[in-house]
Amino acid sequence: MRELGLGEEVERRDLGRIQIMGFDTNAPHDHTDSPPHMHMHLRWPRNAGTQIGHYYIGADGLLSHNLVGIKAMRAPQRRFGRGEAFTTIGADGAPVYTHRITAEGWLDLGRAGQPPCLIRPAGADGFAGGATVACPGRPARRIVVTDDLARGLLTVDTNAVRETFRYDPDTGRLLSPTEVPAPAPSVFTGEG
Repeated sequence: MRELGLGEEVERRDLGRIQIMGFDTNAPHDHTDSPPHMHMHLRWPRNAGTQIGHYYIGADGLLSHNLVGIKAMRAPQRRFGRGEAFTTIGADGAPVYTHRITAEGWLDLGRAGQPPCLIRPAGADGFAGGATVACPGRPARRIVVTDDLARGLLTVDTNAVRETFRYDPDTGRLLSPTEVPAPAPSVFTGEG
């Protein structure tokens, strides 16, 4: 999303906000549905609606499918399997970005109508160990995640940048930062 400038484009065009929610296995905001998955939402301004992509993770650590729901509209959820693309539409009716789980269980993500970035596992264990993000015309970024369960340390390396998170190994509760930021409202209103 950062490589493509999608968030900035959505803001500039007054289409709402793109939000990404982490894996639901630790449920820092009481989001406890299963199986494990992550979200990428386009929340339209002024409560007009939200298109919610749910990327489900298989036992192999790869993406299995995307279940797309549309909040505030009378549209049923739709399942997109490997190889099927879904294009998220802005509040103005124009396509914004397209996402597709590849046949391998990787993710193509790009501006609608343009070549996508490919997000693929960094290792042989699926996405559990990290990912490589390769966007057309840009150097690839490698994101590697190391989990020291005995010490409750999660280290995330993005090329030369390192972030360390501390958690309780028994509960998975995040200890550092000491308080998880409050979640954003479920629908962006564009006010305040």
